[in-house]
Amino acid sequence: MRKSFLLAIFGMLVAVSCVTINIYFPAEDVRQAADRIVEEVYGTPESPGAESSPAQDAPVGPGSFLQQMFGARSAYAQQDIDTSTPEIRAIRAAMTERGAELAPYLDSGHIGIGQDGLLAVRSPDGLELKERARVNRLVADENADRLRLYAEIARANGFADKADEVQQIFAQSWREKARPGWYLQQSDGSWQQR
Repeated sequence: MRKSFLLAIFGMLVAVSCVTINIYFPAEDVRQAADRIVEEVYGTPESPGAESSPAQDAPVGPGSFLQQMFGARSAYAQQDIDTSTPEIRAIRAAMTERGAELAPYLDSGHIGIGQDGLLAVRSPDGLELKERARVNRLVADENADRLRLYAEIARANGFADKADEVQQIFAQSWREKARPGWYLQQSDGSWQQR
């Protein structure tokens, strides 16, 4: 009696312990959020179908004998990227408002988009001293907000140590969604129009 009770307990423990939870950095979900935010800041309408779709269950391949016997599956933590905290909304609003001020300087080539997705004063030629100061202030404010945005998205979604990865994903979106004629910094440091 005691032996069968212990075997039953052991069997239940084995069955319960066969579930593996994989928590991963949700790069694709962050990319979708980045694309929406970049389109908002750049002032372009969101493309249809850009909403994130629920993640599909990861395929489960053949595993150990116990997994096959008890039908254990891996459970994947689904990540819905939260971009609607009060802090993120405030940063997005400031960036969207500033986007209208930055656009003429991006159009003229005075400002470019760096490899890291941050803005840089590419050429102050043709700008008066007062306007140069304004451009420098706009670039500094925008870059500070972008860095705050990345850190806040990472913090709000439980991967605060991944702000650099969030920035890399956003950098790609800023560059891919740049308007034709805007300058993008190349890997060698030179600037090229999109």
